[in-house]
Amino acid sequence: MIRSSVLSLSLLAAALAAVPAAASAQWQWRDANGRMVYSDVPPPPSVTRIVRAPGQSAGEYRPTEAAPASTEGAPAKPVAAKPAAAPAPTAEEAFQKRRAAQLKAATEEARKEREASERATHCAELRNYANGLQQGVRAGVMTADGSVQHLVGEQRQAEIVKTNASLEKDCN
Repeated sequence: MIRSSVLSLSLLAAALAAVPAAASAQWQWRDANGRMVYSDVPPPPSVTRIVRAPGQSAGEYRPTEAAPASTEGAPAKPVAAKPAAAPAPTAEEAFQKRRAAQLKAATEEARKEREASERATHCAELRNYANGLQQGVRAGVMTADGSVQHLVGEQRQAEIVKTNASLEKDCN
């Protein structure tokens, strides 16, 4: 009983191991000798008996690119060139385009959120500074030579007016 199940499992494993090789092939054609060829790359241009191609259902067909056989001695008729239409985007190109648009939108949204956060922080700092000035907290401004000049009287009132104007302009 155990030998039978081991043998069955071995056969099943061997069968499963053989499946991926055939399943991964995308192209299938018959060569000049009639042998079946499986490949993940397209056949050479000389092959006219393609059995299976990516995106095609099973069954033999002839590629449209193959030129019809000309009769001996007769000159081949020139084929009128059709105007080349813009190729349709592949699924990968369409995906990349959507992905780029989503990335651009996400980047723009992140930029707007960052600016809003920075603005909120700036406004909170301005409000705190204005409250401190109005409550008489000691404050100073930096002079051109790098020293601190403490605000008193009219300077404090001018700084309060300036801070309130900034609040009105930037934070409403």
